[in-house]
Amino acid sequence: MVDRARNGPIGMVETSPKKESLNHLAGWLVAVLLPPAVYAAGLASNFTVEAAIFTAILSAVVALWVFSLVPEFVPPLMAVVATLFVGLAPPEIALAGFASPSLLLLLGVFALSAVISGSGLSYRVMLWLLLKLPDRSFWHRFTLLVGGYFLSPIMPSANSRLSLLQPLFRDMADGLHLPLRGPAITGLLAATFGGALLMSPMMATSKSSNIAAINFLPPQVQVEFLGTFWLVAAGVAAATMTLVHFLAVYRMFPEPGGNHLPREHLQRQQDELGPLKNMERVAAVMFVFFLGGSMTVSWHHVPAAWIAGFVLVGLLVSGVLTRGEFQKQIDWPMIFFLLGVDSLMKVMHHLGLVEDLARATAGIYGFIGGDISRFILAALVTTLLLRLALPVTAGMLTSAVILLPVSAAEGIHPWVCIFLTAVFSDIWFAGYQGTNGFLQLRSAGLMDLVNEPAFRRYNMVMNIARVAAVFASIPWWRWLKLL
Repeated sequence: MVDRARNGPIGMVETSPKKESLNHLAGWLVAVLLPPAVYAAGLASNFTVEAAIFTAILSAVVALWVFSLVPEFVPPLMAVVATLFVGLAPPEIALAGFASPSLLLLLGVFALSAVISGSGLSYRVMLWLLLKLPDRSFWHRFTLLVGGYFLSPIMPSANSRLSLLQPLFRDMADGLHLPLRGPAITGLLAATFGGALLMSPMMATSKSSNIAAINFLPPQVQVEFLGTFWLVAAGVAAATMTLVHFLAVYRMFPEPGGNHLPREHLQRQQDELGPLKNMERVAAVMFVFFLGGSMTVSWHHVPAAWIAGFVLVGLLVSGVLTRGEFQKQIDWPMIFFLLGVDSLMKVMHHLGLVEDLARATAGIYGFIGGDISRFILAALVTTLLLRLALPVTAGMLTSAVILLPVSAAEGIHPWVCIFLTAVFSDIWFAGYQGTNGFLQLRSAGLMDLVNEPAFRRYNMVMNIARVAAVFASIPWWRWLKLL
């Protein structure tokens, strides 16, 4: 497996040059031979010529992703250029993703994330929590979990959240003198991992693919879910996941006795930080402004994207985010990837391909019959199959593209479809699928410190909990009139 950009797989698995060369050769053969076959199948399914050509282009995109032939953000850009070159859609459609409000939302959230982490504000808050809370194992794990939850609204990357939590995990593990590969240190890492990952599907801005998928929804629905209503609708699932996490960690990793944090060392670290710096003050104000503005969209009717735009401008004008940091700290490849995928979705609607796909897949998904439980199972199987080959972001967005026409045909709210793909795309079984954190833990050497089989059992419990949390949300969604 090759290295990927941030938010994708970042671990490295050793492969022989010969095997890697054969994989690349096979990948390029598939990328060249698959599109003509898909084009012929599209025509046989009564697609228009334009829709069949675009379907062939999309098949090449998926092949490039599956075989990791180029960086993740390149295939959508290639598809956009091919669409313009062939003349399948006018520029205002083919480039619509780059003119969408998501651009401001992504820039604002990534900029705020960079300032909060770079200023040390997040580390200061977690140190303060450790010093204020009781010196017990439960509260140590609680701090790491809540620390990840705290970062979720303004850091749309589980990998980035995990990077910020790692130093605190190491300090706590060293300070508590936890035995290597014991239940205590494994439970502490599970809390770190859960804090970074569990809230990813639960808020519009906690996962970059959530921000992109919002654009797949009708405009009036976008406005509703870009505020806190996404979190409200996901509330039962979030509570279920958190409860299962606490129960799993409590049962699987019993709390050790007699281990205490070096509070003097932590206090010295806090003292060394000194009083709040100007950069931290600005970051705190902008965080509160963005969070408060997003929570009150239904009152002031200012879209969350515009609020994020104000945050971006404020950070730049105040000088807190410099030109160099704006260039280096913003995840530009991820932004181009998401906006490129959004553009492709706009082209699909323009060509009527969404309706064609719904008709073509009617037989496959015909068993659903408007039943939400069957649709959940269909979404689970579809997303898991795609995740066998695709990374988290691409897997979620591809699943959403396939399932949204099905949800429309079955009378199921499109947000429910998006949410299901967001939750199920975080499920992983094999190590190479753990692109949203596990490979990062391994590359940082943290998996060598813990009992990996026990950690994997914890992950399996949370995989099951994701499915259970979705089914538990059905009555809540009915009450919210989403079903």
